Amino acid sequence: MIFADDCLRGTRILVTGASSGIGRETAMLLSRCGAQLALAGRDEGRLGETLASLQGDGHSTHSADLTDADTAADAVQEIARQCGTLDGIFHSAGTTLVLPIKLIKSRHLDEVFGANVRGAFGVARAAARKNVLVDGGSLVFMSSVASVCGRPALSAYCAAKAAVDGLVRSLAVEFAPRRIRVNSITAGAVETAMHYDFIKSISESALRDYEEFHLLGFGQPDDVANAALFLLSDASKWITGTAMAVDGGAAAK
Repeated sequence: MIFADDCLRGTRILVTGASSGIGRETAMLLSRCGAQLALAGRDEGRLGETLASLQGDGHSTHSADLTDADTAADAVQEIARQCGTLDGIFHSAGTTLVLPIKLIKSRHLDEVFGANVRGAFGVARAAARKNVLVDGGSLVFMSSVASVCGRPALSAYCAAKAAVDGLVRSLAVEFAPRRIRVNSITAGAVETAMHYDFIKSISESALRDYEEFHLLGFGQPDDVANAALFLLSDASKWITGTAMAVDGGAAAK
């Protein structure tokens, strides 16, 4: 353990997208540090698997569709009503799309912007209510290095994550009177199921280029989980409105 195992004791934290990948890894780490967790996602079976992997007691799972601003806001408000006012939210839910711009239709944009942007707006709208997120709380969104670095066939995803980072800067200003911190994590390629699906879709030469794009190689889920824990903890109490790069040096190129 890098962090003290009681550094989040007494806190309630919502983790969306907790059924797999970065969301699951972050939930496991937060539980090891004493947080009581509400896990949200669409796959109840996989949420149950995450729940079984957590340390401590009092955790819960919540089936929720977070691809629409209104339904996401309602879901987060209901979770807070059931579990109690939250100290932090890690919004990890999202999706990617690998498709050349000449093939992108409105339905593709609806899918990518729904999962990555509209859901984030809904989570933020709920967090603006005092009975959902405490004053002095922390709101952390998953973004991507794609928000600042262009990649071929990722135009929709790049645009969606750039929108998330723009949202974060505005929310940081709007939530500052309540001392609520709002930040994002601009992650590089992390070895999750989504990552492996992506690399299966590209050529060997494109894969070599993609790996070389990351100066330190591909990341692991715990690389992002550690950053999320830092931003959710009091160690980041003077950090807001930032896009924290956890990308193996990709943005440096």
